Order: sequence, then structure tokens, then C-alpha cells
Amino acid sequence: MSADSRLDEFRAEGEAISKQVVESIPAAVIADEAPDSASAGRLAQSMGDTPQTPALWEVKTSVVMLDEPAASETAATAIKTALVDDGWKKAEESGSPDPVYKTDEYRRDGWYVRVAWVRSTPKTIESLRVLVVSPDTIRGDHDEIHS
Repeated sequence: MSADSRLDEFRAEGEAISKQVVESIPAAVIADEAPDSASAGRLAQSMGDTPQTPALWEVKTSVVMLDEPAASETAATAIKTALVDDGWKKAEESGSPDPVYKTDEYRRDGWYVRVAWVRSTPKTIESLRVLVVSPDTIRGDHDEIHS
């Protein structure tokens, strides 16, 4: 890999951040299934595809919540506490016209974490998804990176 690319470092750090976020969720609201996680590098949009092309690393994780009221809200609250206590800054509320789906965003040192969750309502399956995005670096010799 190019000496200037930090994708390998960002992959490891992004996966560790995602794991910490999931571990901050109280076990009492998580179903027995293991979280589903995907980790991949991405090229900056419309920037070409050379070793110097800007790139970033993303980790997407879905957590299956128990089928009980407020499970995902409980999880999101625990995540917020853990992230803020660890120095993450919560982004300003952007607001959504949809009263069921909620997204919380956090930033620290060029990193971005988005937590998408569902408010309890009758006949709604609660879920929680975490997206961790690294700061930009360059692609280097990572040929498997896609836009």
C-alpha cells in the first residue's frame, strides 16, 4: 500500500469504533443474534480512480433488537451516553417529518458515526443501524476499493 494511504489503519479503527458502539448497547435489549457488519473502503465520488484518489473507510452494522417497547430508543440513549463520555460531539438535530425513524449523528477527529433507530409504535419492528465513516485519505494500492 502507498505509504500515504491510511486505509488499513482506518479500517481497523472504524471496526473497533463500531464494535465499541455495539458493546455500549445494554444486552437486555439485544436479540440473541450477532450483529451483522460490513466493512469496505470507498472512493470519493467523481474523483477518478488512481492511487492518489481520495478514499475513506465505512463500517455498517445492524443490530437486531428485542421485540419490546422502546428497545431501540434504550439502545440509542446508551450509545449517546457512551459516545459523548468518550469525547464525541453530537451533531445538531436536523429534524425529520417522520415521527418513527430517528437518526443521531456524532463527530470526533474527522470521524463520523450515525445511529439510525426506530421509535416504538404499534406494529413497528424496532431496529438499530450504525454507520462509522473514517476521515479521508488516499486510495493507495487498494484496488478493491469502489466508488
